[in-house]
Amino acid sequence: MIAYRPQLATLVKAAPRDPGWVHEIKFDGYRIGAMLRGGEVTLISRNGKDWTGQFPDVARAIAALPAREALLDGEVCIVLPDGRTSFQALQNYFGGGPRAGLAYFVFDLLWLDGTDFGRRPLHERKAVLSELLEKAGIDLLKPSSHWDQDGEAVWREACRLGLEGIVSKRADAPYRGGRNADWVKVKCIQRQELVIGGFTDPEGAARTGLGALLVGYREGDRLAFAGKVGTGFTNASATALRRRLDALEVKESPFTPRPPGALGRIAHWVRPELVAEVAFTEWTDDGKIRHPSFQGLREDKPAKQVVKEQPASTPASDPPDPVVGGIRISHPDRVLYPEAGITKLDVVRYYEEVADAILPHLRDRPLTLVHCPDGIGGECRYMKHSKVWARGPVRRISIREKTKVGEYLVIDDEPALLSMAQMNILELHTWNSRAEHLEEPDRIVLDLDPGPEVAWRDVVAAAHEVRDALRDAGLESWVKTTGGVGLHVVVPLVPQRDWSECLEFSRAFAQELVRRAPRRYTVAYARAGRERLILLDYLRNNRTNTSVAAFSTRARPGAPVSVPIDWDELTARLKPARFTVKTVPRRLRTLGADPWKGYWRKKQRLPKSTSTG
Repeated sequence: MIAYRPQLATLVKAAPRDPGWVHEIKFDGYRIGAMLRGGEVTLISRNGKDWTGQFPDVARAIAALPAREALLDGEVCIVLPDGRTSFQALQNYFGGGPRAGLAYFVFDLLWLDGTDFGRRPLHERKAVLSELLEKAGIDLLKPSSHWDQDGEAVWREACRLGLEGIVSKRADAPYRGGRNADWVKVKCIQRQELVIGGFTDPEGAARTGLGALLVGYREGDRLAFAGKVGTGFTNASATALRRRLDALEVKESPFTPRPPGALGRIAHWVRPELVAEVAFTEWTDDGKIRHPSFQGLREDKPAKQVVKEQPASTPASDPPDPVVGGIRISHPDRVLYPEAGITKLDVVRYYEEVADAILPHLRDRPLTLVHCPDGIGGECRYMKHSKVWARGPVRRISIREKTKVGEYLVIDDEPALLSMAQMNILELHTWNSRAEHLEEPDRIVLDLDPGPEVAWRDVVAAAHEVRDALRDAGLESWVKTTGGVGLHVVVPLVPQRDWSECLEFSRAFAQELVRRAPRRYTVAYARAGRERLILLDYLRNNRTNTSVAAFSTRARPGAPVSVPIDWDELTARLKPARFTVKTVPRRLRTLGADPWKGYWRKKQRLPKSTSTG
């Protein structure tokens, strides 16, 4: 299934009057994508947050659709008795107010039971969506009505009814995430998000909580002051908002320049983190809002993205490519893991989150890479070196091979790591030595590769047996998952012995285990005949051979990740498939201690004897 990256409407001065457009009411609620997969529902805000918990009634309604998997786009609203939608009423819903009138207006269909409808024209998407919702017959799920007549006439009628405005869409266009020329909006009432940078105390016995909010918008690096908002609050909402603002209070004004006169002297300043939805009549010539009214807090838009909305004569083009960690990310919405709905930008952000954890496993090590330009659904290939495609912060080193000198890539820092993700690299495999001591490995890796009929509990028992045998040989080891069904047992070494000695030790060690338990282990690499055996792959320790790096993604369904674990954590209850791009950052944030903490400090040398005791 494709990922949800909402298409956004550009503010324009007048609705299009040409044929080929359809026009919808502009709803006053929260933009939500709804993903149904395997009976599970995820509701996604416009900035990619999981909002399933905020709207459980909507999630239950989506789960009842007659579909195996679907991705819908729409707006969650409260419908007033007169038929208008109200953002303020939705805020009351969050505060425990009435649930009556809750509705999910569905205006687009991106995916349904294996078919990517996002690539199809809007009129076709709407027809299939209408049929789906009619078949479901769920009151809470409402199709968004549309009109294909003159856009200006539709806009005038919307304004007469007291609506916020309309959204006009090209009927023959596919769905394209981001802000572009295919969707435009015209407002009847001026409204926009503004950042709260301060507040004043209430005046008079009738007011509680706060007097007015001081609001602004981003203009480059500064927060520009847009005025104060003193209406639209109830006593309860003002008191609740004051509690949140008190926790953000700071000494200095966040506005540049500081609001003038007495206002600047009596204000309480706050960190500019909260975003308010404000209705007003117009912008003044000096950039202030007239007759503003507070509508509620917007929890679905970061303060740093709030800018002054200016109507355009012609729709704006797509937004520029996002920049993550200083690296510009092209094609951010390209889906790399279709089954999990994970995009290229998701993978880049994963590596940004785990950079501190993965870099110690990568620094100074030559790499072999798995390049998947179209994700795991396309062709992937192993790459050792290239003189063309790796640029920027990725370091290159020259290594003598059997018949030539190869140029290998090395990741030393976060920009280099993110550059790899930008180039659609889905696996990072490292040498057992570092460039500083290229011919003296600083580790041995024993890869436990089970046949298809080997139970996980037997793989776990085998890893513990390998650990015990290594201890008998005077070596401590650490373990990690591989992103598959096997395990890597890793032995850190002082870089002293050469490749041939390390390979000979690992070969003799593996062969000794096979001698002891021939019905459990093998060193025969042919797949036929080892369905019930665990291959002890010692060839990972040959020069130029590699193993997948800890915290690297794998080019496999589900976006699995290779993860270091503690030996006590390695039990039959452990499920390696749970370690994915989506779950590993959370694991790192909540992990009490690095399970490999002792690995980095261990100084041990390869014994001269290869006996395992």
